[in-house]
Amino acid sequence: MTEKRNNRRYIVLVTIALCVMISNKSYGQEFFAPIQNQYIADNPYLISSAYAGIGNCWQVRASGFEQWVNIPESPSTQSLSVDGRITDRSGVGGTLFNDKNGETSQKGIQLSFAHHLTLSGDEQYLSFGLSYKYTQFTISSNGFTNGNPDNPINPGLENIRVTDSNFDIGVLYRLGRFFLNVNAINLLNKKIDDFSATEPTSIRNYYVYSGYTFNGANRDLEIEPSILYQNFIGDGRSTSDFNLKVRKMHRGDYYWAGLSLRTLIDQDFKPLSLSPMIGTKKRNFYIAYGYQVNLNEIYNASTLAGSHLITLGIDFSCRKSKCGCTY
Repeated sequence: MTEKRNNRRYIVLVTIALCVMISNKSYGQEFFAPIQNQYIADNPYLISSAYAGIGNCWQVRASGFEQWVNIPESPSTQSLSVDGRITDRSGVGGTLFNDKNGETSQKGIQLSFAHHLTLSGDEQYLSFGLSYKYTQFTISSNGFTNGNPDNPINPGLENIRVTDSNFDIGVLYRLGRFFLNVNAINLLNKKIDDFSATEPTSIRNYYVYSGYTFNGANRDLEIEPSILYQNFIGDGRSTSDFNLKVRKMHRGDYYWAGLSLRTLIDQDFKPLSLSPMIGTKKRNFYIAYGYQVNLNEIYNASTLAGSHLITLGIDFSCRKSKCGCTY
């Protein structure tokens, strides 16, 4: 009798936990790949479809972000993206992403198209991008155990899977060395799940990315401050990344170092994390590494474990466009 009562208690606890996790995920992580600092590593396409096809080469970038590597079931994110130009004024791209946080995970694919226009002269351009995205969000019931990983509380409980098809749009304005990018993520509302009638339907997010590239005293040196603003409609959260990147050119190759500070705007710009990063591009190969230090007191104990970001890339099929709008 006691064993049956305990089993019922565990089932109730699991049910409550699943509902809470689904509710939290629908606000925070469901149906979009978390943006860490991968975009700084010469991959702004991860932020916006409007960047697809800008540049002389097709670009492949593989990124991995592992948080608190010494802690079991810590969050991790991987992405593989490719984008390039198909005409002098148009580009396409695609991204595969995988994000895991404990017993929750999401996998997805995104396909993009961008068109680039010249507004006036040779240095004022406007780009439009559209993406279709398919995402599967999963909660694994096998992770709920009674202190023994090999003994799930209810081995008969099925995993919960929810899918979503959605669209993103992006607009990019460039004037000389200044850029401003605005994006709306997840334009469509999602369907309400049967197990959570109070679940929000809106999963829309907004990103604004802007910066300017200065030339140093030496033309081979570039300094680029930038800012990324993210707003999450579901729960009203908002964050900002304040970035500084210094790039040194050398015979067609370059080296760079940067720093990114993420703050919580809805909490009076409270610092969340600090990420020093370095990278280099030699011929057609690219590599970058970053280390994230958590500044939020909730995660202070985890900073000893370290959070690591690495990006590997290769450029191919390089050819210069006849239109400056895709330089």
